[in-house]
Amino acid sequence: MSASTDVESQSRSRGRRLDAFLIGSVIALFLMFAGALAGALWFAKHIENELNERKTRESESEASTGPRNMHLSDTGDAYKMQNFAYLRAIKSELKSENMAWEGFAYGNTHTIGSLYSYDKSQKALDVKNSGSYFVYVQLSLFCNGICSPGKFTVSFYNHLNSKELSCTVSLPEGTKPEPISKTCWHVVTFPENGNRLMAKSEVQDSLGDWSLLVNDSGFGMFLVDGVRAEQRT
Repeated sequence: MSASTDVESQSRSRGRRLDAFLIGSVIALFLMFAGALAGALWFAKHIENELNERKTRESESEASTGPRNMHLSDTGDAYKMQNFAYLRAIKSELKSENMAWEGFAYGNTHTIGSLYSYDKSQKALDVKNSGSYFVYVQLSLFCNGICSPGKFTVSFYNHLNSKELSCTVSLPEGTKPEPISKTCWHVVTFPENGNRLMAKSEVQDSLGDWSLLVNDSGFGMFLVDGVRAEQRT
């Protein structure tokens, strides 16, 4: 076998190994983000379910023995709430504007962890520490009458007004169809301490009676890599 044939064979072998490595890396990255997205959605759904269950228990308890204090579940502790933030939408009307959100009580803590704070006047979630964050938004819309086709977009911007995440829901024409939901996500890196996320909504075309389901629409984020908040005692 000639030297040139050996070189070609080694090059093909290296090329195959490189291809296999790249494919494996892409698959691993996809699985990692898919797992993170599943965890984020589970977390948001867990909060919603527990709040609904808690309301039922509180109503039953008040009817029999009066109000009592509730405590954060072991699951909430396991998820280290200080590194998470989850806020829900507060307006059902679809408009092109800066969107307002709210956190809410969750047991004896809050859905906005200590790594974050929400500025109501600026409608912005302040992120205190640098690092990489998994950010996701879930939008759910329904037709409350006669609805026109169009698009509804929510985009998140950092403190430099650079877009970090955008999510568009395409809405069909119809009368009282089933709710339409969409989830979008992205890993956002803040290289320095002190950043924020602000959401802007945009309506394309006249949507008629389409509305946002506020209890099923919200955005959340959690720290993936960076300086974690101190564990609360």
